[in-house]
Amino acid sequence: MSEIFVEEENTVYEVDSECLKEKEKQKKTEKREEKSKSYKSQGMQKKGNQNFFWIIILCLLCTK
Repeated sequence: MSEIFVEEENTVYEVDSECLKEKEKQKKTEKREEKSKSYKSQGMQKKGNQNFFWIIILCLLCTK
């Protein structure tokens, strides 16, 4: 189904509601993917910090 609206006196635009719904779904999917990527990168940073911590402990134990 399409909707018709007038933006100016002599210009009429036809909008496809199905297309708008599809674009909205695509935007939501992209936002979810962005959040997922940021959570993954945060997890990698935390894991890297944990590894660094264990290396420091190991170095301290070996120096005694």
